[in-house]
Amino acid sequence: MRKKIRLIILIACIVLFLILAPYIVLYSMGYRVDFINMEVLATGGIYVRSYPQANQIIIDSKIEGKPGMFLNAFFVQDLLPKNHTVLVKKTGYFDYQKNILVAENQVTKIENILLIKQNIIFNQVAEKTNYFSVSRDNKNVLIARPDTKSISFEYFSLSNPNQKKASSLPVQNAEILDIKWSDDYSSKALIKIQKSSAVSYYIFDASKTIQQSSPLDYLDKNSQQISFNPKDLTQLFYVENKTLYSLKNNEATTVIKNIITYKISGSGILWLSSDGFLFQSDISGKLMQKITTEKAVLNPNNNYKLIAESGKTFLKENSSLYILNTDTKAFEDFLSPITNYEILSAPDNKNLLLANDSEIYLYSFEDELYEKIFLGSQIKDCRWLNNDYIIFTADGKIKISEIDYRGNINIISLPDSLALSAGNIIKNNPSQMIFNQSDGKIYILTENQLISSEKITQ
Repeated sequence: MRKKIRLIILIACIVLFLILAPYIVLYSMGYRVDFINMEVLATGGIYVRSYPQANQIIIDSKIEGKPGMFLNAFFVQDLLPKNHTVLVKKTGYFDYQKNILVAENQVTKIENILLIKQNIIFNQVAEKTNYFSVSRDNKNVLIARPDTKSISFEYFSLSNPNQKKASSLPVQNAEILDIKWSDDYSSKALIKIQKSSAVSYYIFDASKTIQQSSPLDYLDKNSQQISFNPKDLTQLFYVENKTLYSLKNNEATTVIKNIITYKISGSGILWLSSDGFLFQSDISGKLMQKITTEKAVLNPNNNYKLIAESGKTFLKENSSLYILNTDTKAFEDFLSPITNYEILSAPDNKNLLLANDSEIYLYSFEDELYEKIFLGSQIKDCRWLNNDYIIFTADGKIKISEIDYRGNINIISLPDSLALSAGNIIKNNPSQMIFNQSDGKIYILTENQLISSEKITQ
């Protein structure tokens, strides 16, 4: 070989080495070259975990894998910092797909994916039912069947639905507006009934064989904010004409005057006075302590409600929301993006859900911002499924949604027809729906039947 040719080959090798060596070194250190934008970028990774364990996880339609047998997770590294598509699949379950951003030198985690069965099996709990309510401990159910002559009730434990306790109220052509359970969770309930324009209240006591058939004295359509005394279930509190009353043994006594709203807090009463100050007192309304040093400006035409969620105290004024600053001892703006909303705190108290009949928003205490989770119509029965998922009905369909607002939000709808364990099919036309976190089941009132799903959460 000529000396000139050898020199050319040597020079070519040196040039090739100088070109490739930096790239190889950068590659080994986790860097990649973006040839489109001509940039050298550090890579990132994606960590995926689901319940139940997925059969297949696909990244960008190229990288496929299965979770480990013991870790139930899948990890991919050396990804360019940009949006990537993650697809999680399991036979018989709805797919989960998310477009998510991967940042340089960071692992993006999607570790709380809940896969939902496409065909959930349901069991019939009760038939010929118009209304139901689950106790606060999620262990017992009270169902109602109003007719032209009376309202019949059945009370039973979810662990033994075949053993029912029956009772009735001799109220003709009436409608149940609400059932409020006592704070001991399961033994007593206050039933609100409307007949024509009149409103009356009855007590249901599971410990009694014969229920009280006459309405409670003093309580009517003018009675507001009715609640049990958690320390004495024979005592009720209610507000009329800016006065808090105690009702016990068919006798009403004045507890606090000049009151706008209140909330039973522990063994005491937290209440907002008509002059705009927040007070704390014992259950008798005495031993008062002023909580706020700056009074709130109140409008006599507005409605007010004290709310305790996530270890914080809120004041709701029509569509405005305020939070109590324990340092300044004053209510401050906690702006709400929607009106006529219900507030629901996550089980871990890290997030708030604000929902009305057309929108659902999530407030993250960590990020201190609102994110829209869902926009629709006829939204109701919104509840937390776990810390990362919610369930609700919208447009006549039951929907389950994640709250992870990074990229797209995954929402699935249960089918229009539901399979019962007996082998027949029932139309999914929910008039009421709840999710019971104790047993992980959905309870649906559809076609005058109360049905429950198989367990859907861990």
